[in-house]
Amino acid sequence: MLASASASLIALASSASASSYTGRLSMSLLLPIEQRRSDFTQTEAIDYPESDTRILQTAVDCANVLLQNLGCDTAEASLKRLSEDGGAIVFAPVGAKSKVPGAQRIAVAVLPNADDLPALKRYAENDQWGTKTKPMILVTPQWNPGGEGYNVVSDFGFGPWRAANEKFVDSFSLAYALVERRIGAASTLDATGDNMGRGGVARLVFGGSTSDEPWSVWAMGGDGSSALIGTLASSGAGNNKPPPYAEIEQLFRDAGTAASLRTRRSGQARSLEDKLEEKVGESGSVADWSLMSTAEVAAALRAGTVTSGDVASWNKDVCRKACDALDLSSAGKVEALRERIVAAMEKETSEAKK
Repeated sequence: MLASASASLIALASSASASSYTGRLSMSLLLPIEQRRSDFTQTEAIDYPESDTRILQTAVDCANVLLQNLGCDTAEASLKRLSEDGGAIVFAPVGAKSKVPGAQRIAVAVLPNADDLPALKRYAENDQWGTKTKPMILVTPQWNPGGEGYNVVSDFGFGPWRAANEKFVDSFSLAYALVERRIGAASTLDATGDNMGRGGVARLVFGGSTSDEPWSVWAMGGDGSSALIGTLASSGAGNNKPPPYAEIEQLFRDAGTAASLRTRRSGQARSLEDKLEEKVGESGSVADWSLMSTAEVAAALRAGTVTSGDVASWNKDVCRKACDALDLSSAGKVEALRERIVAAMEKETSEAKK
């Protein structure tokens, strides 16, 4: 997800001479939190949601990886809260290998809400953020603009205040989006034979395409599988908002058995575990282990791409994921967990050589 988002941002920024690029970009990410922290393909919510603090920290971690992918020096990055109960903004200077032409510093605002708009406007008006030399990126905004797919009442206020806020928000071009929608019978099962014709869980991807139908719609299965069931246009001209609910629902009806879980389980599709192992093997390195799900950590261990140096950098959360994958106890201090994991890895390596 972050790699695709970075590629979309770089593609837009590389066309800096074009009038469409102003240094103001936005994206919506499906954060690796709650049920997605253990398995990013998981679509069923857990019983106890995570705290706002941990969700914000995960969003900041994603922002740092994004900045690294853009060639910024995150070691020199600074973080500020936009408001007491709002999001945060990360500022980072570009490095020697910057992939954003003309940029000197880049700001990434994560999880901003409507109360954060005054602060964002001040950064834009007083400090010239949101320009080609100082791009500003909004990541997963939390405001409700009103209209199709949102609450009737907008978070942007009324009259001239709403118009001013909408004008500011609309000045940010959507570069990438990965969002999830629950459509109809979201369990993806029905009494007529598991054909998903009555709905399911959809993940919609926008990758900066300029086509008439820039949104690709994927039907998600509870087993980690997915199927592309169609592409759709944005819900409004020029705003790149996700397609309307009714159009996504119609795609599920049209897909029928072609997108069913039963069809995808016919033996032709590769397992999620195999896909993850191949992905880890190809990447060769991991930008941020803390953002990897339990399934991804387990795949890396199975593929043999984890080194003792990697383990030494892991925090307790990642160590616990690895312990679960290796069927080890996850009790104790982080140093003990690291030693336990390395010992298990060395044991598996020695046994494999016999």
